Amino acid sequence: MVLESSILPIPSEAILVTAGLLGIDPITAGFAGGLGSTVGAGLGYHIGKSGRSVLYKYGKYILISERSVSSAEAWFKKWGGWAILISRLIPLIPFKVFSIAAGLLRMNYRTFLALTLIGSIPRCLTLAWIGSMAVKASYDLLLASALLILLIVVSYWIIKGFGRRLFKES
Repeated sequence: MVLESSILPIPSEAILVTAGLLGIDPITAGFAGGLGSTVGAGLGYHIGKSGRSVLYKYGKYILISERSVSSAEAWFKKWGGWAILISRLIPLIPFKVFSIAAGLLRMNYRTFLALTLIGSIPRCLTLAWIGSMAVKASYDLLLASALLILLIVVSYWIIKGFGRRLFKES
């Protein structure tokens, strides 16, 4: 989970569901996954933090000015905590981008880690639980599938509402 949350393209969903399928206790897998995910996100944060000077130096070549970075930083100071928390809660969101952005835009590191942990644990618990339920009877698999679909629908609804608010403020 540490490598998955930093920069490598390893799907956390597959890791945690497989842990549940292998009979690993979902609570143990969920908390270990949440902790590993937080450590990995911390690595992503530091990658972003060290990349700020590179962005200032070469950003002009890809149409990123210091002014646009300052604007993004102001947005991140206002909404960054929610972005970090929500990106951790919702499956299939590439939260590595948010970790790097948090470092690049100098979000408070302790706040970043706390929000990452708070958002990662429920996600990891849910995914490990889905894997453990899939091992049981087909009824349990159906229930787990229904919960996953519900989670995806609610995630879409949250993202859509969050995005609408962002565009209204712009």
